[in-house]
Amino acid sequence: GAQTCGEVQGLANAHLASVRAKIADLKRIEHVLSSTVAQCSGDDVPECPVIDALTEVA
Repeated sequence: GAQTCGEVQGLANAHLASVRAKIADLKRIEHVLSSTVAQCSGDDVPECPVIDALTEVA
């Protein structure tokens, strides 16, 4: 059956909350990755802080 405008609004609000949560997660990951890349020396050291940070975030 057809949904009422109020029901559709409720679904849209739930979807909006989900999208906003995903954006917040992506911003957090962006911050961690950006600061980690800035600290990376890029040399031949076997330990890589970028990989360490990515595995912590995932």
